[in-house]
Amino acid sequence: MHALIILSVLCCTAKLGTAEDDLKPCETMTRLIEERLMKKNPRIMDGPERPQCDQDGKFLPKQCLSFTGACWCSKPDGSALPDTMTYNDGRLECCLDVYRQSEEIVKNNPGIQDGPWFPKCADDGSWMPEQCYGFTGDCWCVDSRGNSLPGRFDIDTGKVSCQ
Repeated sequence: MHALIILSVLCCTAKLGTAEDDLKPCETMTRLIEERLMKKNPRIMDGPERPQCDQDGKFLPKQCLSFTGACWCSKPDGSALPDTMTYNDGRLECCLDVYRQSEEIVKNNPGIQDGPWFPKCADDGSWMPEQCYGFTGDCWCVDSRGNSLPGRFDIDTGKVSCQ
């Protein structure tokens, strides 16, 4: 939990992605952790957890702390999305992570007919309450972790209402 707080504090207090160093936010946070914590606290054995970055230097949608088993979905700026913290639960699915997996399926299978389901994610990476499968038009409601919820089907509009 302390590492999550450290990551959050560094994330929100640092000037991420400045033109001076031309690093992406995730790379910048990693550098800050190394510079601010590791150099000032040489007795730290393994050091604090570093954020997980993709090949473009962006935060991965799912962040985990290996020594505690805590995982959460992150916003593009690396901060945690509310209500996504889990402990020792590998089943946490983050919207942007599922979206990226769907992109990989399409990329690796150019002739795919029906294709994978692409979730609707908000700008901050959270799940939109209503999800639909484009090929069938089936829609359903989800919670903040992407779990299906019972929705109300509106006979007049033919749509699910997730409010």
